[in-house]
Amino acid sequence: MKGLTLGSLLWMTACNVPIEAEEEAGELVSLEESSQESPLVPGVPCADGTMEQIFSGGMAGCAGRVSWGSRASLCAPGFRPASAREWDTLFNGLAPAHNYWTNDDLRYSGVSGTCSVAYVTGTACPAGQPMRVCTAAGTDAEGNTCNWTGCGLLANSPNRFFGGCAGNATAGTLCVPRGCADGSIEQTFSNGMVGCAGSMTWAGRAALCASGYRVATAAEWVGLRGGNVPTHHYWTNDDLRYTGSAASCYVSTTVGTACAAGQPMRVCRSTGTDAEGNTCNWVNCGYGALPPPNQYFGGCAGNPTAGALCVPTRGCADGSVEQVFTNSLVGCSGVVTWPNRNQLCAPGWTASAASTWTSQHGAAAPRYNYWTSDNLRYLGTGSSACAVSTTSGTACTANQPMRLCTPTGTDALGNQCTWTHCGYQTNTPDHYFGGCNGNTTAGTLCRL
Repeated sequence: MKGLTLGSLLWMTACNVPIEAEEEAGELVSLEESSQESPLVPGVPCADGTMEQIFSGGMAGCAGRVSWGSRASLCAPGFRPASAREWDTLFNGLAPAHNYWTNDDLRYSGVSGTCSVAYVTGTACPAGQPMRVCTAAGTDAEGNTCNWTGCGLLANSPNRFFGGCAGNATAGTLCVPRGCADGSIEQTFSNGMVGCAGSMTWAGRAALCASGYRVATAAEWVGLRGGNVPTHHYWTNDDLRYTGSAASCYVSTTVGTACAAGQPMRVCRSTGTDAEGNTCNWVNCGYGALPPPNQYFGGCAGNPTAGALCVPTRGCADGSVEQVFTNSLVGCSGVVTWPNRNQLCAPGWTASAASTWTSQHGAAAPRYNYWTSDNLRYLGTGSSACAVSTTSGTACTANQPMRLCTPTGTDALGNQCTWTHCGYQTNTPDHYFGGCNGNTTAGTLCRL
C-alpha cells in the first residue's frame, strides 16, 4: 500500500475512523489511492512505527524489551503508557500476545493462576519489576518472562492477564493516545482543549477525539481558545446557525438560519481552506451577537468535512471517572503520593483546593480517598472530633497531609485514613476530611 501500513488501517478501524473507498468521475477509487491523500491516516501508537496489537479506545500493544523505568519510550509522540485501569476497561476480552508494562507500580497477592494485583495492598515486587500484563504462557517473542500469570485486578477473578514479577525485568508497553484519536495534536489550547485535524463529517466528529475526550462545544471554544487562532477547520459539538453576511456574521445554537443537514457552522481558518482540503464559505464570524469580536466561526453549505476540537471528557487522566460532584469537580481514584497528585487529573485539570470541595460537594461523601491541592494540617482529638486547616493546627508527616476520606477511612484500592469525619476549619459540619501520618497514598479531587 502507498503511505499506509496495515497496522494503521487496523488502528483506524479500532478507533472507529471510517475507511471508505470513494467514487470519482464514475470510477471506483481504490483504498490504496484514496488513503494516499487522506488526512485521517493516524500516527502509529508505537515509537518504532509498528503495532503488535490493537484494543478498543485506541489502546495499542507495543512489543519491546525495556525496563519499567523506560516504558514510555515505546510509545510514540502523542501517546502515553496506559494505566492498569485503562487496560481493564479497554482490552475488550482480547488476550495479550506480548508482555506489556502498564503505568502502575502493581503489587501481588495469592499464587500464580489464583492471584490478583493491586496498588497498595499485597506484596511489592522488586524495585522496577512490578506486576504487568502477560501472555497466558508468561513468555513472548521478545524474550520477556512472567513467573506468575492469570491474575485479576483487585480480585483473583475475572482473569485480567496480569502477572510477573521477581526476576522479570523487561516487557513491552500498552500505549493510549493523548487528546486526538490518531495520537497527533495539531493545536493545544487552555484547560486541555486540543485541535485534532482531519476530514471528517459532522456526524463522525467524535471519532477524531481520543478515549477520555469529547467534542468541545462552541462556548468552550470561545472560553478556552485564549488569543489562539485556528490553524485547521474544526467541528464543535453544536448544530450552529448563522446570521448576517459573509462580511459581518455571527453564529448561534438557537437563532439564525440553519445550514444544510450535517454541515453546520464550525471553527475555521481565516483563509477558508486548510491543509486537509476542508473549506469554509464564510469565515471570521463572531459568537452570539453582532458586532463581533471575531471568534473564527464559519462554514456552511457545501462544506461537509472538518477536524474536531476535543476536550477532556471527565477530568481524570485515565478517561474514567469515579465521582462527579459538579461539571468542573470530579473524584479520580488512584494510588499516588501527594507530590504526584496531579498525575491523576486529565490535561487542563488540576488538584482542587479543599475550600472548593466544601462549597461544591453538597451532601455527597467521597467513595475513594482523594488528595486536595492543600498541605492540610489537623486540629482536634480524633475521628469525628477534628478539623483541617491550611494555616493552623499540627502538620502531618511530610507529603502525608490530611485529605478527603471515605466514611470508613479505607477505599477499594487500599488507601487508608487513620482519622475520618473531620470538618473544614471547624469540627462541624463533617466534610469527610481525614488522614494523616502513615497514610501515604490516595486518589485526587480534580477541578477544571
